[in-house]
Amino acid sequence: MNKKPLVVNVVTSLDFGGVESQIQLIARNVNLSKFNHAFCAIGNGGSTQKTLKNLGMQADVLGCNVKIPSISAVFTLWCYFKKHKPQVVHLRGAEANFHGAIAARLAGVPVVIAEEIGIPNHSAKARHIFAWVYSYCDRIVAISQAVKDGIIAMNEANTSQIQVVYNPFSPQKFKPLSQRIGSLNLGFVGRLEPVKNSMVTVEAVALLRDMGVKAELHIVGDGSLRPVLEQKIKELNLCNQVQLHGFQENPFALLEKCHFYLQPSLTEGFGLAVCEAMSAGLPVIATAKGGVPEIIQHDKTGWLIHEPTAKALAEMIQFANRYNDDELQSIAIKGRDEVLQRFGIENYLNQLDELYDGLLRAKGR
Repeated sequence: MNKKPLVVNVVTSLDFGGVESQIQLIARNVNLSKFNHAFCAIGNGGSTQKTLKNLGMQADVLGCNVKIPSISAVFTLWCYFKKHKPQVVHLRGAEANFHGAIAARLAGVPVVIAEEIGIPNHSAKARHIFAWVYSYCDRIVAISQAVKDGIIAMNEANTSQIQVVYNPFSPQKFKPLSQRIGSLNLGFVGRLEPVKNSMVTVEAVALLRDMGVKAELHIVGDGSLRPVLEQKIKELNLCNQVQLHGFQENPFALLEKCHFYLQPSLTEGFGLAVCEAMSAGLPVIATAKGGVPEIIQHDKTGWLIHEPTAKALAEMIQFANRYNDDELQSIAIKGRDEVLQRFGIENYLNQLDELYDGLLRAKGR
């Protein structure tokens, strides 16, 4: 029996985060791939490394300084690639792309793939650096068309170098929508950091109250803005209407009774939480930023707002709330079916297999 060729997936860390969630999803479904997958963190380990090891996967942590440039990271990765001799190195994120591309080429890895996990906003110097790094890669994976457009706009690569491969997501347990009796229940999941714009969800609840719509908001997640949110909730007299649940392993279990899911991010490379919410049967209202318009068809599988403001969000909630229960349920089901079909893990791994196969064949491997 022929041994499956090895892909080493290189990330910055193996603890918590969106990339780590994707890594876990790959590991849990690796039997669907024609390749063996190993995982390597340049920096630190943690929760995801433990999960991978419990799944019987190779999950190594190098413990290097990840700040660009790090000679120790390049050297340690070079030693790692020389030892394990992967056919493909798949780099995920800026630090992995920079250090891993140099190390993999020096180690003679046949196929090197960089992956851009967000919409780039680099300085002029960084643009030149990443254009140089990407020139050593066989392909650049962009997690959405918006990310691809961003790379091209930065003049870091041309369209022929970049392939869009949408992120996979973990489907959530589907729940029929609850009837809207009394308060309207709203949900949000995400890091409490400026880019996720969670403050707008709190302010939208206050605006809805002024419109005569009673709403309750459940915020799941943690981050640096939690004290600021707590203060704003007090200032707006929303202590009985807004609950901060903190980080939860299974966030959507807390949102089963919600009628709408809110994602007013300032930018999104893709929108994993949007997909998860839609798969759970929650109608989504999100900002039309980054990759989100590639997921939601406005007024068909969810709703998009074009300005990430409390006013725009509150008005769209009020608009969507005019649909009756059957209409709302129909939109939720369409949204669930759409994301399951387009962004499932099997489809994702099939696309990667085709990418790896094609590049290896082109090199006579």
